[in-house]
Amino acid sequence: MKKNNTMRSVGAGLVAFGFLCLVVFLVLMLTYGSAKPSDFTVNDETRQTAIAEAQATAARSRGLLSARTEQVIAYYEKQGYADRLKIFNDLKAELETGNPIQDGINNVIQGLRSVDGQEDEIQHLYNVQNLLNVIRSNEAVADQLTAALGTDQGVAVANRRAALAGVSARQWLVLIALSLVVIAVGFYLNHGYGMKNVMSKVLLYALLVLGGVIMVFPFYWMLSSSLKTRMEVSMFPPQFAPSKWLNIENYRLAFNTAPFAQYFLNSIVVCFFSVLIVTVTTILASFAFSRLQFPGRELIFSALLSMMMLPFEMLVITNYSTVIRLGFNDSLPALVFPFISSIFYTYIMRNFFASIPDSLYWSARVDGCSNWRYLWKVMVPIARPSLVTVVLLNALASWNSFMWPLLVIKSTANRTLPFGLYAFTTEAGSYQELIMAASTIVVLPMIILFLFCRKQILNGVARGGIKG
Repeated sequence: MKKNNTMRSVGAGLVAFGFLCLVVFLVLMLTYGSAKPSDFTVNDETRQTAIAEAQATAARSRGLLSARTEQVIAYYEKQGYADRLKIFNDLKAELETGNPIQDGINNVIQGLRSVDGQEDEIQHLYNVQNLLNVIRSNEAVADQLTAALGTDQGVAVANRRAALAGVSARQWLVLIALSLVVIAVGFYLNHGYGMKNVMSKVLLYALLVLGGVIMVFPFYWMLSSSLKTRMEVSMFPPQFAPSKWLNIENYRLAFNTAPFAQYFLNSIVVCFFSVLIVTVTTILASFAFSRLQFPGRELIFSALLSMMMLPFEMLVITNYSTVIRLGFNDSLPALVFPFISSIFYTYIMRNFFASIPDSLYWSARVDGCSNWRYLWKVMVPIARPSLVTVVLLNALASWNSFMWPLLVIKSTANRTLPFGLYAFTTEAGSYQELIMAASTIVVLPMIILFLFCRKQILNGVARGGIKG
């Protein structure tokens, strides 16, 4: 018995050790498998080479920046923007002196945004700002490397990385194969039910963690990019975290560039009235189809369900014509009126209402309760889980609606957040940090709503009869 227990303990230890080695070797192979030891060598010779390359890049960029600055000055002279002319004339004077560009001038230019939204101006500004980033980053690299000459700064870390880069891809594969052998030996020594259960859970959670990382990473990248500076966004290889997590400058610039406060208010108004009206019509229709007996009830409900097979795109022309005739074009009511009812939500609520015992209905009727009172005093409180699901799903759909506002809204004052973000991507040009900040403004409210209410959504849909 002791021998069996010892073998099981050794087997469990080998399995754990094998899995740890497997993960470590996979990460190291993906990181250093395609690198060479010379890529990580750090000494004064490599530093001098890197300094020369950084200075050469900065010099070339200064020459290009001079030409781009002349283009910007010519554009603003033509348009008559005196304040912008002064800024870029100061930059031109700095470039002519050959001295490093001052922080004040760089910060002012990096904060500039398009005045008239013309493509020429946007492109000129982007070119100037990008070249400034290249110049300053290369000058900073050259200064850091110059200060490190004659020291051991970073040498120990570089040596360790060079040693790892010296391992060939074939050797990494051999180490991974050995890890799998260790796992197999451990499983052979301990292959009881407990070990099988543990391994199945490890594999399951590993897949879940991988899937979770894949799904969450785009949101993390959007949020982190919205907090980065222009230089950090354009860095290659990319920087995965901003230098300052409390940098809200991009949000301020995004709100100043486009009226996102107005977009946000419009989205709230449209979402509120859409949810309110759809909830009322859904409750009334669901009660009629689940409790009231009238000729053709099942036939009408089946016909309505068949309408769910029609995509929204097939109804766009009809809805647009109706909105034009009612005089709702380019107004917030145009975003609510075509969506005052929903067959899908009616189907969910109807199934829940139908699950309530008939005896409760007839008992209420015997006591003199009307259908209207029975609906609002008895059925609606009981159906609260499904009702919460309808409200949340409708709020998500209304908030994220894009195609319909794009068709019926023309003025800037009536845009909702998704449509406003689409317009902002053109107005902001190539300013990725501002686009990411605007995207966070649009997406974050619905993410928070889903995180707090996901259980209610799933439970309500399951109780409504939609499973799988």
